[in-house]
Amino acid sequence: MSFNNGRTRALRMALLSATIIGLPAAAVAQQTDAPAAAQSDTLEAVVVTGFKQSYANAIRSKKSAIEITDGISSDGLGRFPDLNVGEALQRIPGVQINREAEGRDATINLRGMPGEYARTTLNGQSFAGPALLRDNQGSPLGAFNSDIFSAFVIAKSPMANTTSGGLSGNVDLQIAPALSRKDGGFAKLSYEHNTLGDLNAPAATIGYNKHLTDDLAVFGTIAYKKENFRRDTVRLNNYDYLTAAMTGLTPTQFNSTYGQYFSPTACASNSTSYCRSLGQALGLSPTAASAFVTSNTGSTSTNGVWANSAIRQYTRMNVGKVWSGSAGIEWKPNDNTKVGLIGFSTDRNLPDTVQYFLINYVAPSATPGAGTVITPTGTPIQTNDGRYLYESYGFTNMNGLSSTRLYSQRQKSRGVIGNIDWSNEKWRLAAALSLSSGSNASVETSVDVVSPTRVGGSNINGSISTGLDDIGGFSYVTGSTPQNTLGAAGTTWTWGGVNDPVSYYNNGTSANSSIRLGMEGSQSYAKNELNSLGLDGERFVEWGPITSIQGGLRLEREKYVSTGYRVFGYGIQTSKITPDMLSTAPFVDDFMGGIAGNYTKNWQTLDIRRFLGAVTPVAVFPGGSLSPTGLNIQYADGAYFDKNFTNENDINQFYIQAKYDTEVLGHRVRGSFGGRYEDTVNTITVLDRKTPPANSIGSPNDFVTTQYKNKYDFFLPSAIFVADVTEDLVLRGAYYKTYVRPHPRQYSPATKVNPGQILNNGLSSGSVSVYDVSVQIGNNKLRPYMAESFDLSLEWYNRPNGLVSLAYFHKNITGRIATTTDTSIICPADGSTWGFGALSWDGTYCNATSLSTATRQVHVNASGAYNLDKPTTVEGVEFNIQQNLDFLPGFWKNFGGSFNYAYTTSKSPAIAPFPGISKHNVNLIGYYETPKYGIRAVYNYRSDYPLNANGTYTGGARSVRARGQLDMSASYNVTDTFTLSVDAYNLTDSARFEFENDQKVSRWVDYDGRTFTVTARATF
Repeated sequence: MSFNNGRTRALRMALLSATIIGLPAAAVAQQTDAPAAAQSDTLEAVVVTGFKQSYANAIRSKKSAIEITDGISSDGLGRFPDLNVGEALQRIPGVQINREAEGRDATINLRGMPGEYARTTLNGQSFAGPALLRDNQGSPLGAFNSDIFSAFVIAKSPMANTTSGGLSGNVDLQIAPALSRKDGGFAKLSYEHNTLGDLNAPAATIGYNKHLTDDLAVFGTIAYKKENFRRDTVRLNNYDYLTAAMTGLTPTQFNSTYGQYFSPTACASNSTSYCRSLGQALGLSPTAASAFVTSNTGSTSTNGVWANSAIRQYTRMNVGKVWSGSAGIEWKPNDNTKVGLIGFSTDRNLPDTVQYFLINYVAPSATPGAGTVITPTGTPIQTNDGRYLYESYGFTNMNGLSSTRLYSQRQKSRGVIGNIDWSNEKWRLAAALSLSSGSNASVETSVDVVSPTRVGGSNINGSISTGLDDIGGFSYVTGSTPQNTLGAAGTTWTWGGVNDPVSYYNNGTSANSSIRLGMEGSQSYAKNELNSLGLDGERFVEWGPITSIQGGLRLEREKYVSTGYRVFGYGIQTSKITPDMLSTAPFVDDFMGGIAGNYTKNWQTLDIRRFLGAVTPVAVFPGGSLSPTGLNIQYADGAYFDKNFTNENDINQFYIQAKYDTEVLGHRVRGSFGGRYEDTVNTITVLDRKTPPANSIGSPNDFVTTQYKNKYDFFLPSAIFVADVTEDLVLRGAYYKTYVRPHPRQYSPATKVNPGQILNNGLSSGSVSVYDVSVQIGNNKLRPYMAESFDLSLEWYNRPNGLVSLAYFHKNITGRIATTTDTSIICPADGSTWGFGALSWDGTYCNATSLSTATRQVHVNASGAYNLDKPTTVEGVEFNIQQNLDFLPGFWKNFGGSFNYAYTTSKSPAIAPFPGISKHNVNLIGYYETPKYGIRAVYNYRSDYPLNANGTYTGGARSVRARGQLDMSASYNVTDTFTLSVDAYNLTDSARFEFENDQKVSRWVDYDGRTFTVTARATF
């Protein structure tokens, strides 16, 4: 489906030409009067009376707009009948919700592209939503209660005057102005029930609109919602190839049992990524391993035989509340002037969110009896990436830990938007002022209780079966009940010291102890401010087909302040720790809703609030300081210099565009063409390490503050046409350029060198020890990424409130930001300024030659972000059919429905695959509605899509299996002023399944259960 260069140029010229057809004097122009031309180009919020009218409003708005848009509005019950804003938006063609967001953050992808590629606006104006804490993340729409909004609009093809920054499109959250609202109030009470955990949560909203005079009106809405829901997960974090140490076999025994799956010689550097040699499996050099090679070696495969080596049972409890509100005033002093002010605020606070992990992993050792030993059972299967995989094995001396993490979350946004509009027959003048701020905090405090693998055994023995691609076949059995304890009352805990600062041991040292207590955490905070002033002027003219000339400017100032730390448990009051703080997990009996086969119930969790209350306040580490939660900061950790910075943008924007309305061969053609110029001054203030840390704790004195400045500017053309092929058939086309600035946390302006040499057990052999050092290369010259886009849309309005449409889009994205660890690219021979001396690339690794010897190798692992020089292409087709059957008699006239399908593909450089794109996305919606009651069913299907590996989870990049979900809504009008409604979500009880290359290599299964909501609403 890709365009070649010739076709691309041809389409660009065709679209540009279409926008100026009829400009010559010879053209036959259809003149329009000034008042018609003065109509707003934005989609205004509308009053609706039910499912049917809500869909009809969306059709009417789409038909009247110049841009290619899609939208939804409330259903007349003061609500969007979906669990959150993101769930509602996914009903729109081209929108996909990201269910990997555990806390119902409701981030979305638009047209297959990551959430950060879309710009979120409020009433068409830029604003500061909750600050994003990482890149590739969309706006957390779950931070807003949808009751404060009137409509949501997706603008897919921007005009020159559209707020920039939406490469995939703009998501506009709309709050209707005061004068457009009907007088009266409403009150709503809701009650949510989540089947997983039998958890309940109330919600309430009240709002009132009032015209004080015919020309002055006010409104206000405030909404409260308690959040009390759970997600359960089984994570198979990692798969490893079997080794002699892991299986407890001698080299001869290992080759006899498993050698058929391993290469008899060293794997070539250009071989498949899964090639494994017998030498690697035995921990020997190729020469030493050759003594054990037989005809059996490599006879079946050279990609190794693998098994799962790390497992997590995980529950996240989300507990908190959301307060959202909006208010406004609007005044029309005369027929030409309108002045309005809208304020909004939201505060989503989940202080008691807790993550409960049971984390067990294989920890082999070359010393007999000191490590985990596994015994595979059954016959290995072959996966589609060439590996062989054991589904099941028994184990002894597993490393096991209970990790309980207080994971407080808080997302806030607030602001005001003021506007003044004046118009007459010749002019329209407008000004808009937006003042807003937002914040986001993710604060983790983790306490681990560990029964470590050790000489003499951890007493954690048992068996595991992954179930391959069926979570129902999962089985996990562990002995030694309880698996984890805090020891006897009065246990003396010994701190691990400056090079093991997060640990405490129950018997003096790590080697002598049967319990390790670990206390650490990640604390991430971000604040953003966004203030903008926009001035617009439009002159209505009669210059042939040209109906108006419009221009304007926007001054925008953005400030993003990031703060972050890793903390460690130095100075805690260990004498106050008691054994009863750890007990059997309260949710073990209904974990995963029972779908996870024979999961283990030998799972202990910590009363985290009680524990933290007992062991704090802490003593301050000498020379250090405490984080906002009162724990010691670990300055040596990369989070300190990565997360503490300020990023500011001073943006000046200017645009000019012409609108036209004409006839060509008897068909009306209208649209706009113009351009937007933007210049940006980007200032980054960041920490730079001047002194390597003396230990694993470090010091704030190791850093200095450095400032970097970047400047860039762009011209962004835009051309849109709308042709009425017939009275009911509309053809739209658009050509435009857009761009997205890098997320502030994508920048790492200062190069960061971690000189500490860490032993790599996986690469070390009996004769050679391999050590790793790391370098994060500074990237203070990152540029925005740009897209050149073409859109076409054919829309058939076949009958009143009916629509059949087919849209095509093509985006050529340049300058995408990618991170690489490719040592063939980043292994400078002179060693740069990293401090390791000369470097050499041996075809696989980057070696520090001056630090290496015959028995010791030092590998330099560098990483860095940069703008790709190769383009990424994204294109797709969106089909939508929306109909009601009111032309039929009797019972049938109350039916209606919608079907939309999006097909999206991408082509990207191999070094930076585009994550998150589902090739197929389907929504099927049906409803039956009478004046007394209505019912709606919605089925959403999303095909499989790739993810990037992230977090602390090892292994290859993951993909998400195709998933479908059925939701339903019903309402009953008890009286003209009182309505009852019921909503049900995920009636299919669908889980979310991730895998690595092959679905049999399962990695991650999330389960949320079903959710039901009962709502009573009264108007007055």
